[in-house]
Amino acid sequence: MLQRLRFLPLLIGIGLLIGCAGGPTTPVQSIEEAENQFALGQYADASRSYLNLAQQARGEARTSLLLRASAAAARADNLHQARQILKTVRPNTRNPTHLLLLHLTEAHIALMERRPDDVLTILATPPAAKTRAAYLADYHDLRADAYTMLGNRLETARELVRRENYLQQQTLIEANQHDIWQALSMLSERALQQLRTDPPPDVLSGWMELVQITKAYQLHPASLKAAVARWRQTYPGHPVQRSLLEDLQSRRQEDIVTPDQLALLLPLSGKFAKAAEAIRDGFLAAYYYRNPRIPQTIKIYDTGADNSILAVYQQAVNDGAKFVVGPLDKRRIEQLAENGDLPVPTLALNYIATEEVPKNLFQFGLSPEEEARQVAERTWLDGHVNAAVLVPAGPWGERVFNAFRNRWEEIGGKIVAMQTYNAAKNDYSNAIRRLLDISNSRRRYRSLTILLNQNIKYTPRRRQDLDFIFLAAYPRQGRQIRPQLKFYHATDVPVYATSHVYTGNLNPERDRDMDGLMFGDMPWVLTGGTTHRGLRTELSPYISKAGKRLQRLYALGIDSFNIIAALSPLRQYPYQRYDGETGSLSLDAKQRLHRQLTWVRFRSGRPRALDEALQ
Repeated sequence: MLQRLRFLPLLIGIGLLIGCAGGPTTPVQSIEEAENQFALGQYADASRSYLNLAQQARGEARTSLLLRASAAAARADNLHQARQILKTVRPNTRNPTHLLLLHLTEAHIALMERRPDDVLTILATPPAAKTRAAYLADYHDLRADAYTMLGNRLETARELVRRENYLQQQTLIEANQHDIWQALSMLSERALQQLRTDPPPDVLSGWMELVQITKAYQLHPASLKAAVARWRQTYPGHPVQRSLLEDLQSRRQEDIVTPDQLALLLPLSGKFAKAAEAIRDGFLAAYYYRNPRIPQTIKIYDTGADNSILAVYQQAVNDGAKFVVGPLDKRRIEQLAENGDLPVPTLALNYIATEEVPKNLFQFGLSPEEEARQVAERTWLDGHVNAAVLVPAGPWGERVFNAFRNRWEEIGGKIVAMQTYNAAKNDYSNAIRRLLDISNSRRRYRSLTILLNQNIKYTPRRRQDLDFIFLAAYPRQGRQIRPQLKFYHATDVPVYATSHVYTGNLNPERDRDMDGLMFGDMPWVLTGGTTHRGLRTELSPYISKAGKRLQRLYALGIDSFNIIAALSPLRQYPYQRYDGETGSLSLDAKQRLHRQLTWVRFRSGRPRALDEALQ
């Protein structure tokens, strides 16, 4: 009787938690079914299922179920409920299963709080081999997620390979292999080769070689088919799904678009003429370097005049263009999109806000808004929550700020301070003091001095509620702002920026002032500091003056030519990526190309990859 009364508060607490969570959509009858919900990512349902099962269980079985309910609640982004459940549990730490489940629960909470290092510390000791398969799968899945958060894609794949040993359902195995592919596809072809150290039949090495083969022969189906056949002989027992191999071997040369006539629509006169010249030179450099086996003609049209873009576009089509690249100006792209279906595939060199676009319209460009969104995603994965933002006054700064803010708040971040600065000046101290709330510190000092009627020792104190600073700046401003942030006691605050903060040309003496600042940039600009095997070395003697001045636009021109052949495979196989000069490229459902940037940090005035071995 006393024992039953002792559990009464616990049972009431469980009942309240179940009531708060609502009943599961489909009540489960066993732990295996609840674990299946958990593995499929149905965390809210899994938490409710565990709690319902816990009401029917006793003793140590109940404890195990409550620990799993807490873990599932955490992954459902209900950390408050997860902690509530955890408080009701008294696990027996001499019970290996209880100890493992406690560690898994703590790791799930740490992961959702974006503390990946803590996840790996909590799960440093591997579970016993005889542990329930579902728990072992969860253990390796958690470690994979932590490595993903840390940007270590190779270790992510390694943990997922281990996880697969404990998966039974076909859908889970296929999803796991998709995740392995996604992790490894973010590595460059050279990195995949350099990091592969274990010989066949090692499963991870097999995956790495297969992804490397796909990258190397992405646009050569016949060579891809032969390479995959050789791979199958080298790794005869590899667990890769047969459907994936058949997909690789069934690709056809007809899927690779090689139009015999291209039209390049650029504003070669007017205020965007220099930018257009750099893109044109990169486009032509890629054409001459690739030396297509199928003869191709490129006709260039100037859109800088006041002529209607519709008329210029139609002229290109009438002249025989089978593929159009351009225009560059957003307004002109909108005019094309509003005109309805396009007669030939068209790769616009910018992005428009219009959601409904013609099916033949692709969009690709160097969008500062896209970079700002990647800053938001990177800082979130780095475990930050509270952001301070410093951007230049004017339309460009406003666009960058809005893009960052929208993405940052969408994923759960908070902006605790925002200031603009006058980019034309050299002294940004007023904006920085306001951003760091130094003025309030000084007011408190003056008030205290008056109150005590004596001089007191004073050191200005910055606000303490920010995790990092997002800086939108060009090199001249960045070289001034970074030291001023240090002067105002923000030395220990991480600073993230877009690629605009770097000229693209090594200048250690001048850029040393930006040491510690992190930013994302394209492989073309960072060649020499990463393992990207690009065209920079081969094309270096032939880069035009415009290309040297406007390197990123030159690289955009190169990728604008090279991506034409890859568009069809990217559209047909969404897991595929193209390693371009502007970044690792993927195509979304709205036919917008997205660039995955390489993240670097200034060290001794030079940009160094954050994960140099894994780029």
